[in-house]
Amino acid sequence: MEKREKEYRQVLPVPMYPQDYNIWSVLKNCIGKELSKITMPVVFNEPLSFLQRLTEYMEYAHLLRLASQQPNPISRMQYVIGFAVSALASNWERLGKPFNPLLGETFELEREEFRIICEQVSHHPPISAFHAEHEDDWTFHGSIHPKLKYWGKTVEIQPKGTVTVEFPKLNEAYTWSNVQCCVHNIIVGKLWMEQCGNMEIINHSTGHRAHLTFKTAGSNNKDLHRVEGYICDEDKQKLFFIYGKWTEFIKCTEYVNYEEYCKECSQKSKKEEPRSKSPNDSPCHASKKVLQKLNSLKVSPFKSISVQGSVDDVNLPEASDVPRSDSTYSMDIPNSITIWQVKPRPLHSGDVSQSCVFVCYFGNSQYIPLNGPFLS
Repeated sequence: MEKREKEYRQVLPVPMYPQDYNIWSVLKNCIGKELSKITMPVVFNEPLSFLQRLTEYMEYAHLLRLASQQPNPISRMQYVIGFAVSALASNWERLGKPFNPLLGETFELEREEFRIICEQVSHHPPISAFHAEHEDDWTFHGSIHPKLKYWGKTVEIQPKGTVTVEFPKLNEAYTWSNVQCCVHNIIVGKLWMEQCGNMEIINHSTGHRAHLTFKTAGSNNKDLHRVEGYICDEDKQKLFFIYGKWTEFIKCTEYVNYEEYCKECSQKSKKEEPRSKSPNDSPCHASKKVLQKLNSLKVSPFKSISVQGSVDDVNLPEASDVPRSDSTYSMDIPNSITIWQVKPRPLHSGDVSQSCVFVCYFGNSQYIPLNGPFLS
């Protein structure tokens, strides 16, 4: 009997409801009430449980397979970095809140590259645990305890918890914690988000570490989505420089190449007209006129008011606007290699909560019986 090739759908069957609610119209009637007593419109949710959102970690699971095949710990660390950053890419423009799982609820997903099972192991506080594996190549497990902080115009989501990647054949284990997510313009304006903070990935077998900084947009938006960092050995000597954007790609190059690049940028900046510098400037900003690129990323955010349009129609100086990622300031260091590149989202993803292709797989119960709102 011929083995039939599995086919997965590329689009969800039903578009989401129009997002024409103003969140302030809800919050203004809740002043003085306990948070547990507030009923939010279900339209603010996306048709997924938090356990299903956890499985989106595995969209780029092939990076772990590639890591397990590398002959040295530096190359393995590079692919683990790519995997850790790629897990955040599906969050971009995903501003709908997933549904809270019930205590003891589980969700299992199996594909060619992996098998993962998630479970809600605690309700107060809410804690979700997961375990993924692929034969004897690797295992990936951890738990997430999300905490929310409200700062007036901004909500911070802190995904407390440690995740671990293990390569049993190599006797190696890597751990890290995710950075926080900030959602802006909660009351007025279009909602937009950014990932910010520091991430440290540790190889507990060899002592190698990766230090990554997820930068905030800043007042001039030059650092929006940018990630920079380095890999160092057990003696804290910097070996490789890591850079990119968590929404698009991650690259790496030897640290000496980065230092040479900084020197060239410094020399070019002296020849150019002087310009004001901000505290968030990095050496790549000096190469503004040399490293211009077209920015292919168009922002189409979840709306907090009934206004729609592309980011090009937005006047950037306004405080309530959505900042635009400026690729003019993206680095392109010679002798760099691309560790990870984001997959394009499916057509009409804006009609289904900005879902990535991976989310569309959830409803294929023809192959794997699934629980949850996408069961068809």
